[in-house]
Amino acid sequence: MTNTTTAPLPAATSDVSPPAARPAASVVVGWLRRTPGDLLYLLTGLPVAAVSAAVLWSLASLVTSLVSSVVLIPVAIIALLATLACARAFAHVERFRLAWTGERIPAPRPAGSPLTPPAPTRTGPWWRWWDWLRDGQLWLDLLHGSIAVALATITWSITVAWLVTGLTAVSWWSWGERAQAAVAPGRVSIAGIDALPVVWQVLVGLALLVTLVPVVRGLAFAHAVFARGTIGNSSVRALAQRVEVLTASRAAASDAEAAALRSLERDLHDGPQQRLVRLEMDLAATQRRLAAGDAEAAATALAEARQQAQEALAELRALSRGIAPPVLADRGLVAAVESLASRSAVPATVRAGALGALPGGVERAAYFVVAEALTNAAKHSGARAAVVDLTVRAEPEGRWLVVRVEDDGVGGADPSSPTGTGLRGLVARAQAVDGALTVASPAGGPTVVEARLPLP
Repeated sequence: MTNTTTAPLPAATSDVSPPAARPAASVVVGWLRRTPGDLLYLLTGLPVAAVSAAVLWSLASLVTSLVSSVVLIPVAIIALLATLACARAFAHVERFRLAWTGERIPAPRPAGSPLTPPAPTRTGPWWRWWDWLRDGQLWLDLLHGSIAVALATITWSITVAWLVTGLTAVSWWSWGERAQAAVAPGRVSIAGIDALPVVWQVLVGLALLVTLVPVVRGLAFAHAVFARGTIGNSSVRALAQRVEVLTASRAAASDAEAAALRSLERDLHDGPQQRLVRLEMDLAATQRRLAAGDAEAAATALAEARQQAQEALAELRALSRGIAPPVLADRGLVAAVESLASRSAVPATVRAGALGALPGGVERAAYFVVAEALTNAAKHSGARAAVVDLTVRAEPEGRWLVVRVEDDGVGGADPSSPTGTGLRGLVARAQAVDGALTVASPAGGPTVVEARLPLP
C-alpha cells in the first residue's frame, strides 16, 4: 500500500539581491542585547583562564620533569595525553562561554556533520593515542588554554574598571561623603571624579555606562578573534578536512564499486549464465528430436527449456535489484520511490516535496537508501508500517536532499555490526556524493535511516 503526499516547497530564486547595510539603530540594539552576555563572559573570563593556565602549565611542567628520565617516558606520554585532553576540555568550555556573547565558534570537526570523515580502519588504544599526538588542533587548544590568561587579564581589568567607575560616579552623591568621613577625607576617590560637581559626576558616570556597551562588545570580539584563530575551525583547516573526507569517500566508493562489479560478475557466471547454457543445450536437443520426428520427446525438452528460461529471468531480476531501474531515469526519484513502496512487503507511505531537478548520482544514492531501508524493515525489524520522506532543505552551508525512512519495527539496526553490510554500503554511497547517512535504531524501535545528500 502506497500513499503519496506532495508538499510543494517555496520556489528558489536565482536573483539574490545583496544584503542591505544594517541601519545604525539595529546595530545599537544588537549590541544592547549582547551586553549582558558580554559582561558575563568578560567578568568570568579571568577566573576560567587562570584555572586553565594553572592546570595546563602544571601538567606541562610534570611532562617536562618526567621526560628527563628514560624510565619514566611512558608515564610522560600518558601525562602529555592528559594535558591534551584537558586542553580540549577547556577549548569546549571557551566555545560554550563565547556563545553567551552571540559569537558562534565552530568546532574544528563537528560531530554528525556531513563532512565528518569515515571511521578509521586502525583500531586499538595505541593508534588512537598516536592520532591524538599528531592532531595539530589539540596543540592549538593547548596554546589557547595556556596563554589566553594574558588577554583575559587585560579585558577583565578594563571591564571591571569601566563598570565600577561608572556605577560609582553615578551614585557617588548619595554615599561618597559618608565613605570619606568614615575613612578619612581625601582617602576615598574615584579618579578625581569626586572633585567634580554632583551634576558632572552623574553625567560622567552615565557616559561611562553608555560607552560600556561598545567597550565590552569590542573586548568580547577580541576574544572571539583569538578563539577563531586557535580553537575555531579556520578556512584552511576546514578545507584540509574537506579534502581528507573527499579523498576517503572517493576511495571507499571506488572500493565499493569494484567489489559490487566482482560480485555481479560472479553471480552472473554462477547463476543466469549456467542456466542459459542449459537452455541452449535443451533447445539443441529439441531441434534434434523434432528432426527425428519424436514430438513427445521434443515437447518434454521444450518444457525443460521453458523452465530454465523462467529460472534465468528470476535470477536476473534478483540481480537487477542492485541496478537503478529505468523508471528512475524516465520519471524521476519520486516515481521510482513510489514504485519501490508499492512493491514493499511493509505498507509504506511516501511523502515528497517539490524536489526539482536532481543530479543523477544523488538520485541513485537516494533510491538505494530507500530500497535498502524498506528491505531491512521487511526482513529484520518486523515492522508493520514505514514512512518515506523526501525533502529539499536550504541551509546556510547549502541545499540538501534529505531522505528519511522510518519504520515501527523492533529496532537494533547497527551499521558497525558484522551483519550491517547493507547499511555500510549505504554509508559509502552517501559519502561518494559528499553526503552523510545516519541510523537511529534503539532497542524496541523505531528505526530511522536518514541520508543528507548535497545539491548544487
